[in-house]
Amino acid sequence: MKKHIVFISTIFGAVIALCSQPTMAERRQSDVTETMKQSIVYLETSFYGYEQDQPWRHKKLTKNWACGCAVGEYEVLTTAWGVANLAFIKALRYGQNEFVGAKIKVVDYESNLCLIELDPNALSEPLKPLVFTEDYRKGAEVDFYWLSSDNRLHNGRGYLDRAIVRKTNTSYENRLHYLAANTSHRTGAGQVYCVDSEPIGIAFWSNDRKESSLVPAETINRFLAAVARGDYEGFGSVGFTTSALLDPSMRSFLKMPASLKAGTYVTDVYNLGTGSDVLKQADVILAINGNALNSYGQFIHSKYELLDFHHLITSKTVGEKVLFELWRDGKEIQIRSEVKNFKASEMLVPYHEYDKQPEYIITGGFVLQQLTREYLAEWGEDWAGKVSPQLYHNYRYLSFKPTPERSDIVILSYVLPANINLGYSNLGQIVVKKYNGMTIRSVADILAAQKLNPESRYDVIEFEMDNPVVVIPRKELPAADMFIQRNYGIQKLLNVNL
Repeated sequence: MKKHIVFISTIFGAVIALCSQPTMAERRQSDVTETMKQSIVYLETSFYGYEQDQPWRHKKLTKNWACGCAVGEYEVLTTAWGVANLAFIKALRYGQNEFVGAKIKVVDYESNLCLIELDPNALSEPLKPLVFTEDYRKGAEVDFYWLSSDNRLHNGRGYLDRAIVRKTNTSYENRLHYLAANTSHRTGAGQVYCVDSEPIGIAFWSNDRKESSLVPAETINRFLAAVARGDYEGFGSVGFTTSALLDPSMRSFLKMPASLKAGTYVTDVYNLGTGSDVLKQADVILAINGNALNSYGQFIHSKYELLDFHHLITSKTVGEKVLFELWRDGKEIQIRSEVKNFKASEMLVPYHEYDKQPEYIITGGFVLQQLTREYLAEWGEDWAGKVSPQLYHNYRYLSFKPTPERSDIVILSYVLPANINLGYSNLGQIVVKKYNGMTIRSVADILAAQKLNPESRYDVIEFEMDNPVVVIPRKELPAADMFIQRNYGIQKLLNVNL
């Protein structure tokens, strides 16, 4: 009997011991956690920005945070969104109580990536760089990691739903993203996503439907490689728009043979970006770099399946060659061009103006400033229906069409009431056409125009759309500007990029 009891006890003990052993998945998770402790940092940021409707005024300094991951012993990667309008940044690593100094090395708002350099003298030891894998496993389980301000490493789970091409929260351009679904936590501050312990991207956006968008590994690796070469110019931007070509009558009108089912229609060509120098409105793009496009402008990617054509351009470095196969004027042709990009500041209506003060001039209480998307967004949600139709038209249809004759759109935003501008107080949201007879192409032009017609007693401002002409008595201007500056608490009456 005792032998049986001893035997059973031995088996029971062996079973307990076996059950207490960590599984392979648990051991792998433990290894990843230890790696992340040496690779992930907490970034504390302070940012400011400016009031778009009062461009002379700073917004209140605000603190935020982001997640950074090591890509070098003293370099960390995070999203560009996390450092927009940055005033100050410092980093905290796992197991170290004190923050260390940090500075931006390279930021690319179109790719939504930022490389940050940490103070090597303040770190107890070098960080362990992560290597991002470009393997794509649709439907795979994902784990994600971040460090909190109390120096605790956190993780969550979800699955990799699909690859998509769409805009980021920092850019005018459509770029490749991974979409993670059913995530256990909201992410969007640079959290590191992994599949089977291998990093695949960093998070930049999430919603309340448990979805998160990631900057994928292939974008990250291209960015880091270009920065390492020391010649970082960014990646391609698309210089045209398209629409689906589904109507058989339209295809017949374009003299396309019935056998030619593919191709997407070029609705507009910009003055900026790839293809803007060779494409024409009414072209049909049949293929880009040998990748056939369907009627919706999509192509079959060997790894990601169906993707929007933008990826064929935005995944290329500036200067690479691109081949367009077109249907134009009743025949198939091939045209070669070069991958180009542009800064948001080069747009006629800039999509964003991060890290700098808006341009403006206040004269006689008339607030003249550059039209930007950020200015329009001050009207809040659904701003497209709240701003003046003229301003929206300029944003919607002319943003990508600057010319030598017009590099900016200058508007009279509103009028600061004073005796010098009686009768004009209701003017606002109108486009400046001329100042003292000079056509206005930029805010800086106003400074030159104010020196014109020295014999005249007045400055004269003309506007588009038959709006009233403004006449400002020059003799009264110095005293009026001094009163306006003091009365409205304006530190300086102009900010112009010369």
